[in-house]
Amino acid sequence: MPAEPHIFTQVAAKPIIKWVNERRAIYMRKAIIIDQQQRGLSHPDLSQQGRYAWGKGGWTLARLTDDPIMQRYKFCNVFRELDRVTVWIREHIREPYADHEHLWFMLAMARFINWPPTLAMLIAGPDPWPSDERFTPERLTYALEQWKAAGNKVETGAYMIRAENDRAKPWGSWSKQRYVAEVVLGRAWKRQESWRRVIEGVGYQPSLEETWLNLNTVTSPDNGMVGWGPFMAGQIVADLRHTRYLRNAPDVGRWAPVSIGSARGLNRLAGRKVTAQVQQDVGLAEMLQLQALVNAKSASYVPPIELHDIQNALCETDKYLRVQTGEGRPRATYVPGQTY
Repeated sequence: MPAEPHIFTQVAAKPIIKWVNERRAIYMRKAIIIDQQQRGLSHPDLSQQGRYAWGKGGWTLARLTDDPIMQRYKFCNVFRELDRVTVWIREHIREPYADHEHLWFMLAMARFINWPPTLAMLIAGPDPWPSDERFTPERLTYALEQWKAAGNKVETGAYMIRAENDRAKPWGSWSKQRYVAEVVLGRAWKRQESWRRVIEGVGYQPSLEETWLNLNTVTSPDNGMVGWGPFMAGQIVADLRHTRYLRNAPDVGRWAPVSIGSARGLNRLAGRKVTAQVQQDVGLAEMLQLQALVNAKSASYVPPIELHDIQNALCETDKYLRVQTGEGRPRATYVPGQTY
């Protein structure tokens, strides 16, 4: 592990710039055809000629990209705020409950479940949702168990949240639904007063970094939480950053967590061993470099990218390069017609 951050050149940053450009282009092409369909146009935009095919219901995109890897596999949006699930969370949780005392916990629920149909069911409940004074983690367990028993998908596998695999733990034999509801989320709920003070601050504005350090169980092993590792803590901080809690944090634009995926991306671009450990301070300095390069050298149709989006783009670039080098493949494939 180098003591100093790697100094990236434009050549070294080329893979992430390429990924950002093409993934943004895919998003824009999809937006074009959706707009045309909504306006009832019978022919495609000629600037995209050759990408369209006539099928049932009218013109559709025959392919969103000429890149064979992006044709086959699904990659996250360049901008987290435009990601499908994030858009849903913003419209159905962040905005409607903007001033609610339990907004922070609602966002934690949203990310640990991360599946809009389940979240919509909980919100409509209403007692499995924290806006109801009857809410308890046990009521949440019941709602999730019933939802699954009815044949519904409960959560996405995007964040790979698993049930406890240590059978010696008191909850070792619990279902994943009960484990998430009563342990991962339940412990936070039972400490809601103290956590609210941590997140909201007492007479001062907490920073993104400070909140992340307090929430995650690696940097704060005695915080009483289970399952709140650096990655999930980072996801929740990324949501809080767009709320009253952290909107005015002093390090907005200057700090983002280094996750396992972003560390792999940094290692690839820096020419290090892919599995090399990247310390937070080194990774942060390297991400700031790459942010400047991407913003300076990406295509004109790519808006300025925030630091947390660079962190995400590094994860996705790692996935892309993993396929390109024959080392593996992403779990999710792209199904034509789905939101990309």
